[in-house]
Amino acid sequence: MSKRHERLTQLFLQEINLALRNTPNLNDRGLLTITTAKLSGDEKELKVYYSVINATPEQTEAKARLLTAKAREIRTVLYKRLRLKSIPEIHFEFDDTPEKAARIEELLAKVREERENDEKKNGNTAD
Repeated sequence: MSKRHERLTQLFLQEINLALRNTPNLNDRGLLTITTAKLSGDEKELKVYYSVINATPEQTEAKARLLTAKAREIRTVLYKRLRLKSIPEIHFEFDDTPEKAARIEELLAKVREERENDEKKNGNTAD
């Protein structure tokens, strides 16, 4: 990936965050976080990955609909703000990595706790 490609991706990510900052109802129920973005090789499509913290599945789905509805408007804002020949189509994708990481942390904590309990049992029976 070229440096220009990387710079464009970061620029789009930053500008999308700014464009979403003042969106009403976006963070009412659950915190929406833009995690990363991937610009296609031909620079015609931009996938923006997001996660939602402390939200029900219904609230997460509502945020997905809101982001999809705002994609065209955000693209227009980017076109006006940035002086580029073309602005890629924006597609929002749910990123469940934070949820998976939290689940792994839970499992590791459970394993540690069980190991400590086993060690205490073995230590107590050896006396």
